[in-house]
This record gives sequence, C-alpha cells and structure tokens, in this order.
Amino acid sequence: MLDGHADEISRLIEPGRVHRRVYTEPAVFELEMERIFARAWLFVGHTSQVKNVGDYMTADLGRQPVMMVRHRDGKVHVLLNRCTHRGPKVLNERCGNAKRLTCCYHGWSFDTDGKLLGVPVPEGNTATFQNDQYNLARAPRVGEYRGFVFASLSPTGPSFEDHIGPMKGNIDDLVDRAPDGELALDVGMHRYVYNGNWKLQVENVLDSYHVPFGHASTVNQQGVQFARREGDKEGAAVVEVKEKKTATSWKDRKSFIVGNGHGWTSNTELADGKRSSPAFDAYKKALVEKVGAVRAEEILKPRLHNSMIYPNMSIMGLNIHVRVIKPIAVDRTEVTIYPIRLLGAPDSMNWGNIRLLNVTHSAASFVQTDDLESFVRAQKGLRSLHTDWVDISRGLGAEDADPEINAVRGLATHELAVRAQYKAWLGYMQGAA
Repeated sequence: MLDGHADEISRLIEPGRVHRRVYTEPAVFELEMERIFARAWLFVGHTSQVKNVGDYMTADLGRQPVMMVRHRDGKVHVLLNRCTHRGPKVLNERCGNAKRLTCCYHGWSFDTDGKLLGVPVPEGNTATFQNDQYNLARAPRVGEYRGFVFASLSPTGPSFEDHIGPMKGNIDDLVDRAPDGELALDVGMHRYVYNGNWKLQVENVLDSYHVPFGHASTVNQQGVQFARREGDKEGAAVVEVKEKKTATSWKDRKSFIVGNGHGWTSNTELADGKRSSPAFDAYKKALVEKVGAVRAEEILKPRLHNSMIYPNMSIMGLNIHVRVIKPIAVDRTEVTIYPIRLLGAPDSMNWGNIRLLNVTHSAASFVQTDDLESFVRAQKGLRSLHTDWVDISRGLGAEDADPEINAVRGLATHELAVRAQYKAWLGYMQGAA
C-alpha cells in the first residue's frame, strides 16, 4: 500500500519508464485527487458558456463540484456547488440560467455571486445567525486568459500567470482564427466515459507515434489520411505505401515542452495553398477584411496540431475543439469535447467544422473510437503482474533546446512530452508529501 511519502512516490518514476501502479493502484489515484486535482490550476470553462447575467454551467474539479456563474456586474464567478446549510449541490443541471441559485432541499437561495439571499422560516435561526457567514464558498483562486477560465482549489501554489504563461501563444493561435478575435463554446458537446486511467488520454494528446497504426483505418491506399479541415481535399501523408513505412513528413513533425507538464506538437504538412471550399473561402474573406491579407495568411498557416495544458485540458488545432479530461476512478475517465465557433466567421464555416468534428472526435467517430479502444486495452493489459514497467523512453537523450520560443523539442513520434508530463506529475505528488 502506498504511504504517500516523497521517496516512495519517486520510486514509481524512473528515466524513460513508469511503474504500472501509477495507472492501476487506487491509492495512487487517491493521492492524485488530493495533490493534483485539489491543488493544480484546472480548466473550468469558457466565458462564452455563461454569456448572459444568470447563466451558469456546472463542472467537477477532481471530485469537487463547482459552478461558473455570470453575475449582474458582468463578472464570472467560480463557486463551490455545495449549499452551506446541509450540503446538497445547489445546481444540478449542466447549464442554464437562474436569477437566484436555490437549494432544492430547504430552499436556501443565493445570489449569482454566491451571497446568501434568503432562508425560509428565518425564525428558526439562532440569535447570532448572519447571512454573510453562509455565503457559498468560492474557488480560492481563479484566472482567465482570452475567455478560458481556470481555477485552483488551493489558496497557495504557483500563480496563474506562472502556470499558463508558456501556453498563452497556443491559446492565441486558436482565438486569433476568429475574425472577431473571440471564440464561443456554445454549440453543444460530445461526452463519453472509458474504462481506463485518466493519464492514458493525457499522454495520447501529444503522441504522434500511434497514428499510422492506431488509426490505420483512416488512411487510404495512398497512405493519406482523410481531410480533417474545411477546404482540404485530403489530409496528411501518414504512410509511404511503397516502402511500407511511416511517411517521412509525419516522422519529421516536432513536439515541444515548456514546463508544468504543458506541451504541443507541430502541425502536419498540408496543401494550404490549395485549401478551398465555398465555406472556407467565405471565412478567409471575412478574416482578411478584419485583420488584413498578410496577418490572415499568418493565422491560417497551420502551426499547432495538439496542445496540452496539463493536467486536464487540451486544444486541437486541426479539428478545432477543446477537450476536458476528468478522472472518475483509477480505471474510469470522463472526456468532454467542446466544438469551437469562430465569432465573425460565416455560419457555413462554423457548421462545417462541427460536422468534421462529429466524424473525428465524437464517441462514434473514425478517430476517437480507435483511441478509446487502445486506452481500454492498455488498462486491461496493465493488470499483468509480470511486467512492472511502462516504457516511455523513445527519444530519451535526443531532445534539444529551442531558444527562440524558450522550449525543449524532439520528434513528435518520440515520448518527450509524456516524460515531461510525468516530471510535472512527480512534482505535484511529492510537493505535498
């Protein structure tokens, strides 16, 4: 049984390998809930999801239920979703609008900034009862960047700026694609659960090694994947068919890490000069009108494929969406996929992106189903007691510095990003030991 001491935790991670207990042992999972998900900066939601006064959305940060609500002054608050009387969740729906936040059990009602407004049958209160002693608890720390809201359930720790700073450019890369310079995550979601550890999904976000094999069914007889962006006639070359090997252009893609477990992969080589469709052409025209032709070409050049903001949120730059990863148990994980609407883009472009996302990252899609099958098989395989270690050594020692962007880089088919995630994992897990 894990005792949680720093030296014992350190024995689970070695250069280039991870002990199977990291994925399978309930005691490790319990420590993760305490030392990572109850303390780290976690993605909560996007301000577009609470656009109007009284709009709310609910989420779980680790095991703790929260609600993000827009108050009358326009500010967005992240409140703990627990009535201060007897403890029930105040809001049970995933999203909605309310003038007051009212507990179903005894009718206590709170304002949209968490202040207690009313207590039914107040004559039953003690003589010293004061409303302001029973306001809803707030997330101790909240940070926002370009509409992306994060919260930490710990009053202490690295600042939001220190946490998100290296990844601001990745968020900019996405938001700048909107002609109006704003995004909206207001067109529904895909949500599914798989029977596997949460870190399997986190690792997979920046794993390019698996694509020619795990997604073989998405590659045509010429070794090219199907088109995954509006306006493309075909996708990336993944396999060189004649040589029966992974395509050179795919192998040459890069991974980058910037500390805190964050990282990204460079984009695939695509025929951007040939990208055209009625929807894309209308979008490009709208973008040029807002930012100019030169800036529009910079924005439209694919730079980032996937970005991981550790530990619970990723951005897909190709089929544009935000993915949120929520651990439920050591062998059970919930994933939510939010399609992105580019404000100022023609409806035809936005709906085209959503249709493509249905094909690639819904629970019944061409791509996501492959990954989920791999996660489930991995969790089952890790039950074996005769091989203790999981190998993550690809590219170990081959990394080099990229001083221009203050990052460390390696090939995307290496496991540089996975090792960086476990460095952050170890820091969190030992930090409170």
